[in-house]
Amino acid sequence: MGKTLRRPRGAALNMTQVNYKVPDDCKAKLESVSQQLGVSAAEGLELILKHLELDTDGLPAWADRDSIPEALPMAKAS
Repeated sequence: MGKTLRRPRGAALNMTQVNYKVPDDCKAKLESVSQQLGVSAAEGLELILKHLELDTDGLPAWADRDSIPEALPMAKAS
């Protein structure tokens, strides 16, 4: 059995804990990538988010703009 990857003691101070349910295959992918990087799954997710490429509108570069609803639907003119 391998060593459990953890951040150094005290490194998580002033961090917020998140808890989301994701499909098993997504969790396995995160754990696999993190293990290959030599970091914990939490640190792996942090690295993925920090390196996520966003466009000028703050959306991921791969986002399908046609499937994103408007933030505030425009009222129909009378």
